[in-house]
Amino acid sequence: MITSVEDWLVFLKTSHALIGFPLIIGGAVLSLFGWRMWKLCVVASFAALGAIVGARYAPEETRLSYALILSISLGALSYWPVNLSVAVLGGVIGCTGVLHLLSGVRLDPTTVWFIGTLGFIGCAAYALINRQFVVIFVTAFFGAVLIISGLMAFVMEYQPVYGALQALATGSVIVVPFLLLVPAVMSSFYQVAEIRRLGKDL
Repeated sequence: MITSVEDWLVFLKTSHALIGFPLIIGGAVLSLFGWRMWKLCVVASFAALGAIVGARYAPEETRLSYALILSISLGALSYWPVNLSVAVLGGVIGCTGVLHLLSGVRLDPTTVWFIGTLGFIGCAAYALINRQFVVIFVTAFFGAVLIISGLMAFVMEYQPVYGALQALATGSVIVVPFLLLVPAVMSSFYQVAEIRRLGKDL
C-alpha cells in the first residue's frame, strides 16, 4: 500500500504512463475549481489520512482492513462538522510541517512533540479563522501534486530525462518544493480571484 512519498513514486514508476492523463485532469480540476468542491476535498483528505495511518501502523496481516476501516471512519466523521474538520486539517498539516523541519535537528522527543503540538494548535486556530484561504491552498496544493505526479508518470518512461531530474532534485532541496509550490500558488491566486469575481463565499 502507498504510505509514503517513496511508495507513491514506486507506484508511478511501475504503472503505465497513461495513468498520467487522469492524474493531470484531476489536478487541473482541483486547481481551477477546488473551492467549489471543498467539502469533498476535506472528506477525501481525512479518508486518505486514515488509510495511511492504518496501513503504516497496523500489523501486516490486517493492514488492508485497518486502512479501509480508518479511511471510511475518518472520512465519515469529518463530513458533519466540516468547518471544524478544516481547522483540524490545518493543524495536522502544520504539525506535519513542523515535525519535518525538526527532523534534522537534534532535540529530545519530548521537545519535538511539544513544538509539534504548538504547531498544530497555531495552524488549527489560523485555519478556523481563515477557513476560506486554507481550503483554497489545500485544494491548490493537492491539484499541483496530482499534476506533477501525472507529468512524472510520463517522464519516468524516458530514463535519461528522469535521471537528470532525479539528480537535480537530489542535488538541491528547493527543486521539489519549487515544482509544487509554483502551481499551487498560481492556483490559489486564481481561485481567490474567481471567488471575488463571483461574490461567493465558502
